[in-house]
Amino acid sequence: MTATWLASPHLLAVNLLNPTSLLSALGALAVLIVLFCETGLLLGFFLPGDSLLFTAGVLCATTSKSGLHLSLWATLAAGAVGALAGAQVGTCSAQRPAGRCWKGPAARGCGPP
Repeated sequence: MTATWLASPHLLAVNLLNPTSLLSALGALAVLIVLFCETGLLLGFFLPGDSLLFTAGVLCATTSKSGLHLSLWATLAAGAVGALAGAQVGTCSAQRPAGRCWKGPAARGCGPP
């Protein structure tokens, strides 16, 4: 598999705030990337997660003859992988700073059981 699709003008003109633009350029991979960023990274709060999922569901219900169509199984798998991986990254990246917050004299009686 070559990486020539990364340099295509179609992909370079993607609007990150438009779910249709993301889905037409990246397909189910857009669902994985957006869910990963929204659940695992702090910088994913501006991405259109809910509207992207709704649009992806609508595009899964269309026929393949009507232009843009997404595979239901690929979209479901990408959503599950993106959400679970993002949750794990978010948890792992927050454990070290949270451990420092619960130690010391200021956190006496406020720590986890």
